Amino acid sequence: MLPLVLSSALPQDVSQSVVTAPRAATSATANGISNQVISAEELQATGERSLPRALARTTGLFVQETNLGGGAPIVRGLIGNQILIVVDGVRVNDAATRGGPNQSLNGIDPTNVERVEVIRGPTSVLYGSDALGGVILIWTKTRAAGRRDAHFNGERQLAAELGGDYDSASHGGREYAIGSSAVDSGAILFGGSLQDWGGLSSADGRVDNTGYHGTSWFGSAEHMLGSKTWLRLSAMRTRDFDVPRTDRLNTGFGQTQPADAEHYFTLQDRERYVLALTDTDAGLSDQMQVRLSLRKYTEERQLRSTGSSSRRIEHDDTETVGLGADWRHAFGSSNLLTWGFDADYDDIDSVRRNVNINTGVVTSAAGAFQPESEYLATGVFVQDEMLFGEEFAVTAGARYSYFEFGFEDNANNDVDGDFNAATGSLSGAWSASEHVTLSATLAQGFRAPNLSELARNATFAGGTETANPDLDPEESLYQELALDLRQASWNWSVGVYHNDISDIVGRRLVSDPDPNQTGDETYLRDNTGDLELYGIESRVRSELGASPFSLEAYLEYTYGRQYDDFVAPGGGQPFDDKPSSKVPPLHGRLALLWNAAEPKSLLAWGDLSLWFADAQDELSPNDKTDPRIDPNGTDGWVRVDLDIGGELGERALGAKWNVGLHNLFDEAYRVHGSGFDAPGFGVVAGLSVSL
Repeated sequence: MLPLVLSSALPQDVSQSVVTAPRAATSATANGISNQVISAEELQATGERSLPRALARTTGLFVQETNLGGGAPIVRGLIGNQILIVVDGVRVNDAATRGGPNQSLNGIDPTNVERVEVIRGPTSVLYGSDALGGVILIWTKTRAAGRRDAHFNGERQLAAELGGDYDSASHGGREYAIGSSAVDSGAILFGGSLQDWGGLSSADGRVDNTGYHGTSWFGSAEHMLGSKTWLRLSAMRTRDFDVPRTDRLNTGFGQTQPADAEHYFTLQDRERYVLALTDTDAGLSDQMQVRLSLRKYTEERQLRSTGSSSRRIEHDDTETVGLGADWRHAFGSSNLLTWGFDADYDDIDSVRRNVNINTGVVTSAAGAFQPESEYLATGVFVQDEMLFGEEFAVTAGARYSYFEFGFEDNANNDVDGDFNAATGSLSGAWSASEHVTLSATLAQGFRAPNLSELARNATFAGGTETANPDLDPEESLYQELALDLRQASWNWSVGVYHNDISDIVGRRLVSDPDPNQTGDETYLRDNTGDLELYGIESRVRSELGASPFSLEAYLEYTYGRQYDDFVAPGGGQPFDDKPSSKVPPLHGRLALLWNAAEPKSLLAWGDLSLWFADAQDELSPNDKTDPRIDPNGTDGWVRVDLDIGGELGERALGAKWNVGLHNLFDEAYRVHGSGFDAPGFGVVAGLSVSL
């Protein structure tokens, strides 16, 4: 019998670069298919240029890219603001986060990442709104004070890392540098990077309107306030410049010309400052953490429709102040209680200028968001983790959330509203033997409409969508069954799930001046009905006897349907009992892995991977009018990659290298829902030197 244990009983590595929060501890009822942890070394070994692409390779997540500067993970059939991204315990999603594919994950510099945890399935009890499909927890690099570093020798210690990555298919690379210092009572770390991507080459040639460049810096400072109490200040800023919206600038499916002559994110500027107080002996709790955060996001866009002489210069500023706290306390060896609260206040300022490219005349216009747009999100939660002997574990949780919003409409009238939600979750695990664990989950999830839906007017591929302050929250009921099998030489995890989501926020067609023309339609954001998702995921790894080789396989399939009784103009129910939008096809990976007996060898590891996706012709009505998606469906594809790496040993101090040959056979394909064809054959390379 393999005993189930509370997370508080698991070994805790308190040395060097460990950042965590009490609510992030893995529970005894977690299963192997829905919970993954990926280290910085694993991310770097992929050779991928962005965090979304590196996560796709290490976890099997399906990632959609509208442009090279994007990368939206699809978790359990959901995308965009239905997936929550959290950095160091503080949410990235804010009131301006767009509902469709967005750049939130790509805006995090991978050189700043220590590890990533992917949790599939609703996690609304712990993390609140947006976690309908799952949550991606990102923990940044830090340097621990000597007092809590088991390797500290009592003297000031300095460290540095220099590195770079190259990707031939993206015609560019990234260079970075990190330095740190530690003394007994404190430590600091600082780093930065430059990236420049000249543009993508697919198997069919160079893809227009894909290149961009950016900069990043990050740092942290830690100070011990006591033997078990410390204060950490972390800061990060990433800036991407001139990111083209590829699907709007290149001719798409169903088009004879591009939708736009100009469509660039001329600036995407993200700043995050987090002050965290951690106490591992807080009197009434075993561990406590309080986080105060300030986040800023500035987005500037330059847009001009094809054939138009009017250029729009749009500028949005989102400022967020947040406060959150977690406590965790074990009552004996069989009960662990976690509780806390969070509050985030968003303020959005939006302006716009229209420029006549022929005359140069500049006029002011309403910004994308309504004036005085404000949003407050709050919540309190509690979770109890209970053991019943060594065979059974139960985790139960509940949360209450409250939201308020306000803005001025076009007539300068004040518009306001509020939402509230009570959610719960229950999961159980049974250790049937030393080799078998069964687990089951029943969880509620929710997503409160944000200002991007309540107070923002925008253009998209199908026309114009208008704001609606009368939206209701999306709510879900989720069920999951999972099985984990373990043997000395292999392990297998498989899970099946069902997610029933009501009041999905979508678009309702309210005007179509020319039914034979795409792009002149006007839509109203509205609760458009229900969505049902069914899926199965499986992951297996097996050593091949006593050899240094092993096999790894991953497979995922999702089936989704949407139900809507809305009657469109001209009659008909176009969205009733239809496939849901952007659902990935059956996809997976089969890999042959090799690891040297000595992990610090010049050639230490190798990975020969076959990636595949089946055809996807189950398209929603929205998919069929989306120029990113072939209305006849997306073809299936197979791609082969080879990656190797190791350490230079005595040739250089702490040097690691990796080289990859990606898409070895130059397969021409497009990932379903993406705005451009996938990279063709490419060489990736990375080198880092630690001093």
